[in-house]
Amino acid sequence: MVSLRHDGEASPGASAQYGATRRPADARAAARPAASPIDVDLAVRAAWLYYEDGLTQAQVAGRLFVSRQTVGRLLESARQHGIVRIELDPAYLATMRLATTVRDVFGLRDAIVVPTATGRLSQERTNERVAAALAAYARRFLHPGAVVGVSWGDSVARALSMLSEEALDGVQLVAATGGLSSIDEVLTQAPGVLRRLRTVPARMLVSSPEVADTFRAEAAVGEVLDLARGAVVTVTGMGAATPGGSAVRAGVTTDEEVAEFAARGAVGDMMGEWFDIEGRVVTTPWTTQRVGLSLDELRGMSNVVGVAGGAEKVDAIRGAVVGGLIDVLVTDEPAATALLDRWG
Repeated sequence: MVSLRHDGEASPGASAQYGATRRPADARAAARPAASPIDVDLAVRAAWLYYEDGLTQAQVAGRLFVSRQTVGRLLESARQHGIVRIELDPAYLATMRLATTVRDVFGLRDAIVVPTATGRLSQERTNERVAAALAAYARRFLHPGAVVGVSWGDSVARALSMLSEEALDGVQLVAATGGLSSIDEVLTQAPGVLRRLRTVPARMLVSSPEVADTFRAEAAVGEVLDLARGAVVTVTGMGAATPGGSAVRAGVTTDEEVAEFAARGAVGDMMGEWFDIEGRVVTTPWTTQRVGLSLDELRGMSNVVGVAGGAEKVDAIRGAVVGGLIDVLVTDEPAATALLDRWG
């Protein structure tokens, strides 16, 4: 948890990732070394850009017209003078332990678990936390020239909309599948994302295998998918084979069709393909009607981040994890707890 403070007043704006709070200066500040007004001003600005706006140190240096080494010294000075206070929220400490256990038990490269929100609109707030955690993780890979692969889902679209213009500077976002109208609507609120997004000129699911073959043979489709194959990181949502799941809410399928897929052994879907509890592809009509990278291709990629929340998705998460479809999991506390209780 990061707090920013300047001359005893709370800093304005949104709080930093993972529950940051800001408090007035206290008596301990008197014991800290004094700094010149110019140093303090630069340190505050550097800290705000780095911790709040999510810029890299190189991007902060460009904004402040100083060297990257100077930014490092400013951030350290901000900590020494109490401008920045780093604390660990107990709720996040508990989920950090949970994430570490999930990572180790299932052999993931990393796992990120967010606490469940409480009170009114708790599920919506928890979903926002999951998306924010995904956005924070993705920022690690954002630099000029980076290619980020994107496979659609509610949390992925929300996470993309949380990335600042500065964080996306020089980054190319590339769709790993054809589009979904429900996601297109979300991204209309994120013009910075749309300007940097290379889309597949087709829907994710088309009317017949013959139409899908025609699209796959198009050079424009192949060019985008080739870019996606070389992404430095790929982020993807995961759906569950349950009534009212994300694919149903997106208008892509019906509860009846999902029940049919579940009867074939499907527990979840990713990138328009369904898979079983071991992560094996389940053949459905979607298999030949989809346009995009396949799950087998995804399995061979080196840095795939899967995001899903809610205990109802535990089987889908388990299939994706043990099947090697994802390397990093971003989820919430109920899903992580259910995953360990049932499969740990």
